[in-house]
Formats: sequence, structure tokens, C-alpha cells
Amino acid sequence: MRDILNILDNLNESTGLANRKPGSLFTNPEGDQLIFQSLNFYPESGGAFGNSEEMTAAIEQVGAQLPRPIEWTNPIGKNLGFGIATFADPQGNTYYLGRYFQAISPNRLENYFPNTLPAGFKLQSKAATKEAAGYKPTDVLSQLKNLTPDDIYQQVVVKFGEGSDEAVAMQTFMNSSGRAEFPLGNMNFTAFTNYFCEILQPMSLVMGKKIRGNAQDAAKKFLGGASYTDCTISFGSGKTDGLFDSFVSAPNGQSIGISTKAKNGAKASAKNLDDKVKEMSNDADGRRILEKFKTEVSILEMIVDGGYIDGPLNLAVLYKILTPEEAQQVRSLRGLAPNQVQGRLSAKLKKLYDGRSTTDASKMIPFFHMLAAVAFEVADHVNNNTNFGPAAAAILNHGAFMQCYTDAKNVGSNVVLEEFQFQYPSEAVTGVKLSADKTYYSTGNKGNFTFKILKNGASEDEVTMPDDTVNATAEPVDDVEKLDSVVTKPRGVKAAAKPERLGTERSLGRQRQR
Repeated sequence: MRDILNILDNLNESTGLANRKPGSLFTNPEGDQLIFQSLNFYPESGGAFGNSEEMTAAIEQVGAQLPRPIEWTNPIGKNLGFGIATFADPQGNTYYLGRYFQAISPNRLENYFPNTLPAGFKLQSKAATKEAAGYKPTDVLSQLKNLTPDDIYQQVVVKFGEGSDEAVAMQTFMNSSGRAEFPLGNMNFTAFTNYFCEILQPMSLVMGKKIRGNAQDAAKKFLGGASYTDCTISFGSGKTDGLFDSFVSAPNGQSIGISTKAKNGAKASAKNLDDKVKEMSNDADGRRILEKFKTEVSILEMIVDGGYIDGPLNLAVLYKILTPEEAQQVRSLRGLAPNQVQGRLSAKLKKLYDGRSTTDASKMIPFFHMLAAVAFEVADHVNNNTNFGPAAAAILNHGAFMQCYTDAKNVGSNVVLEEFQFQYPSEAVTGVKLSADKTYYSTGNKGNFTFKILKNGASEDEVTMPDDTVNATAEPVDDVEKLDSVVTKPRGVKAAAKPERLGTERSLGRQRQR
């Protein structure tokens, strides 16, 4: 039952305010409180306003009925829909947050309004409290690469202070043979076991502590004669991306990745998976797996060899989504304007072309619009009608990759941390989905297909994938390896001026709590 409640709690987090119940409490670091009241979307029937003038008139009409100005949380841009969230402080004063949307979905949960508010206000749910503890390696450590256990301990002292509950916990663990008991103090137990232990797990290997499982099998196979005690420790640079949570590296350059048991997601490029296949081809066990999934490996090869254009088009022909002639019709659209498309597409292509929506028709480029429609169709077919997902999961689980389990109990006022258990081969990757979401657009292209990697039984609905792309408007590069290594700028546009900030003395009508 507890696992089910945790899943529901995390799901509520991922859907933001749209799934929030009236009465939900938000607090900021100064101790101010806001209570969620309601969230309304406009147009109320869904969809979008006809133009910016219509939306501006609607905003003015709504604003005229409110006793306080709306504080907008994102720039208006080309958006033609909006939502208004209402909050109240304990004194009964009301505050209004606005967010612009491209359009309003009739499905309320698809209109994502973040739980994190201006002025540091955060939802006080179980999941939010766990996240707010700041125990992820990227929260705790300023240096993440090639660390010794002492390097890590010193950073913990800098972060939390000498004598802090966190420093005492780590020092006790470092002085133990494997099993450790220490005061919980003011630490959040769930956050400690879920996140802080990600830091302790590789330390247990490098310090030669007693562990459970078969980590030594992986060391013999992948460390080239070195032992774990010869290794340094590194952590991923992102909070949600990457297949591994940490990895240990021997002096000879060999590394073994470690994944925790938490449900989450990661992204991989076509080249990432192709590199993994090439790595496996040099190993007898790997070759047996590749032989078992020969058909699925050929799908990956078609994606990599074909690049962002021929990859989806060749797969579309293979699965009889398109004929070879129709694939050529798609290629023939390059360089054409929208008014030159008429009569160049088959009935099937025209249906795909017309059925794909775009937020700004004036920026739509026929070739990219058509290619994106085909790419999304191909991704759906591969995910729903082939064995590619399980095959890709088996490929990713093979090799220098272990799964680690934390066994800890809250006994009275203490934490009892048992020896960590390592599992090799890993079973952490439980699903892989082919995705065109972040690379194929009606206005341009940002690369080849990517892959959504689901870990430890997570579903696509349970994880929020890193979103580090923006709509492309430039002509793409024709080289797949360059495209796979493209680094895009994160979203970030200066927001409009805000009349009254949440959490300020002016907005709360009182002094901050100290």
C-alpha cells in the first residue's frame, strides 16, 4: 500500500497545480504560507483564442474582477491560452498567479502549471518534502568527478557543517565495516535513503566495505585487473538525466556504472545505443544478446545509418507506413514553400500532413512538417508493434552497469543502514521508448530519434523527462553524429514585469517571519 501511495504522490507532483486539491499548503524558506484555492483555464472550453487581441481582452476581463493584479510566471510569446491559480495566506489575503499556454487542453492534467512558485514557495507534499531536502548528489557536491571518499566527506562538511546530522551520518558510515547506525536528527529519512545514499553506495565499494550481492563479478569482468579500492568516484552532472547515478573508474580508464532502485527516466541518443551495441560485439556474452535481438538491432542501425531524414523514412517503408514512392515525395519537399506543396503528396501523405498541428503556421516549413509527421508515426509503430523496447532494455542492462539496493530502517531516533546490495547484471532498465518529441518539429529539426529510458518499472507518466530543447527554426545539419551531439540552450526568456511579488512584505501585507 505504501508503494502505491508513493506512486500516486509522485504522479501528483508531475502533473503540477492541475491535479492539486484546494487546501494544499505551500511554504517558502522564510516560513511564509500560501494555501492553494483554485486553478481556472481560459478559454474555459479549451483550445485557443483566435488572436492575441482576443486573449488580451479576456485577461483584462478576468483581471477586472480580481482585487489584486495577476502575477505572470512566464512570457506571453505566441501563446493563446492562459491559466489563473488562486492562493490565500493565513490572514485571508488572496494572490493570483498566471501562466500562458499555447492552447488549453480539454484534459485538465495536460495543462502543466508548475508546483514551484515565485519567491521560493514549494508544495509541502511527501514528494516535495523529499525533493526539498537537498540530498541529491548534485545538491550536495560542488565537485562531481574523480573523487575519493575523503573528497566527498569534505564537501558534505562544507555543505551542511561540521557536526551536522549529515556529516555525522557520513563519518559514522566511513568508520564502519559496512553496517552503520547513527542519529536521524533533523534529516528526512526518506530523502536520506533515496538520495543521500546514492553518495554512500559507490563509497562502500571504493572503501572496501562489506557489501551484499555480486559486485565482484562485474569488477573481474570490467576493471581490467584493478579492484574497486583502486577506483575514484564520479556522479552525473544532471539531476534527472543519464543512465547511471554514479560510476567508479579504475586508473586504466575502465568504469562501472551504478543505478539506484528509484523509479526515474533518462534520455539516450541513437549514437549512445549504437556505441553500446559496438561495445557488446567485442564480448562473447554481448554477442549472444545481440544475436537474440538481431531484428531489433537492425532497427537501431537503420536509425543511425539513415540519419534524421532517411532513418524515419526507411523505417516507414519497412513497416509499410509509406511506399518507397511516398518516401521520395517527402524528400522532394526540401526547399519548397507551403504554397508549392499542392499536388505533390499522395492521399496518405496529405492526411498525415494535414493532421499534424503546429503552433505557428507562419513558421511551418513543409519538409520538416511532413518529416515530423512521419517520424511520430514511425515511433508509435515501433513502440506499439515491435519488440524493440524490451530488446533495447536488455542491451542497456548488459555490460559495466550494476543496480544497487539500500536496506535501511528508522529505529527510534536512529537510522540503521545495512550493507548495500549490488546486482550484476543489472535489471534497472525496464523499458525503452523510441521518441521524436524533442527533435522533430514543423519548423526545423534538432537531431535524430532519441530514446526514453524507463528505470525500475517506471512508466512514461511517472517520470518527467529532461526538456533541454527549443523549437528549431534553422536548417539542420546533415551529419547524424553532429546532430546527436548538439547541445541546445535551455529555455529561459526574461519574464514580464511583476506588479507584486509573492512572499514580499508588500504582497503579504506584513513583515516576513524570521
